[in-house]
Amino acid sequence: MLEMAPDNSFGVLAPAFKGSEGQFALAVYEDAGCTFLKDSRCELFGTGHQPLECRYCHHDRLNLGKECHNALDLDWNTSEGKSLVVRWSRETGFLDRQRTILKKL
Repeated sequence: MLEMAPDNSFGVLAPAFKGSEGQFALAVYEDAGCTFLKDSRCELFGTGHQPLECRYCHHDRLNLGKECHNALDLDWNTSEGKSLVVRWSRETGFLDRQRTILKKL
């Protein structure tokens, strides 16, 4: 899912809340839990594909989630991070879906 910075200046690709896969991160889905959580375990654990935020902010650095999250934001607020968000938006169809929504408005 795409989580936007509070000022909308950049986006962060994050593990999706169930129901928001491939969409914007919306608070309405946050209580649904992570889409990768199956039977109280991360299905990506040990695969080498576990998201950095999960691995470092929620497991390796207990009680430092907010500080760790803010540090990861610095990587996304770069030209490389922004380019990756654009690439994801195109490859997943996210960009086309947003254009369709805007045309309907």
